[in-house]
Amino acid sequence: MFSFSCISPAAEDTVKKMYILVLLLVFLTPGCGNGLKYRFYSGSYKTSWAKAQNYCRTHHTDLVTIRDATENEDYYGGSGWIGLYREDASSPWKWSRGDEIANFIIWEEDPLPPENCAFKYPGTKKWEVDECNAKHSFMCSDEKLFLVKENKTWEEALEHCRSLETVDPNEANTPYQNHRYDLATLITPEDHDLAREIAQESTTRAVWTGLRYLADQWMWVRGEPVTYQMSSNCPGSRSCGALEKDGNAPFNTRKCHQRKNFLCSRRP
Repeated sequence: MFSFSCISPAAEDTVKKMYILVLLLVFLTPGCGNGLKYRFYSGSYKTSWAKAQNYCRTHHTDLVTIRDATENEDYYGGSGWIGLYREDASSPWKWSRGDEIANFIIWEEDPLPPENCAFKYPGTKKWEVDECNAKHSFMCSDEKLFLVKENKTWEEALEHCRSLETVDPNEANTPYQNHRYDLATLITPEDHDLAREIAQESTTRAVWTGLRYLADQWMWVRGEPVTYQMSSNCPGSRSCGALEKDGNAPFNTRKCHQRKNFLCSRRP
């Protein structure tokens, strides 16, 4: 602990501020790689998996999701709880964000009950498991836009995104209110560039966005205006906007009943 007995009050205040800044840099370490952004919490932030999940959802997006070996490399230096969990030994491993079934898992040792939550040590590519009420550091994701590799119709995709998390946990979550996520709205060229980069991992040639043709006009599901020139042809009431992962157009018209991967985004 620092001693401030031999310095002036002004200098003492400066040193205290520097000390607090150092603590923040040590315990709130941002990470970033290959488009991924995450925040690492350690020290006094060590907590159970459920409390880490709640903190990440409140202040960021969620506990981190690691989709494949490439993303696992980006978290090589990180440590603590990740978003992987299971209900019990007979249940599948799922990711916290959206309860998506995990297709990529890399264990250091095979899990044994009642070890139902996953974490990792720094400097290793393999993951560990522990009881969910154990205390570990944790990593929060800051991905505001992400791909869901499930083939759904436009309406099903919209419902999926809106079911991911509630704004007010004390109120019911419906497709019409109290939802923190939505199908992605892409306004700026930067939005489209990021979305197309993320869509490269999709298993379909195009991915659904939040664009829909209703009442003789194109509109985003969140109500934002469409800011680019649309086709003068009438696409029909059952038309929705998809983003081609290998194209250059801001969107492509597809029939809403088609099944595609889709992009969800966190509402401001």
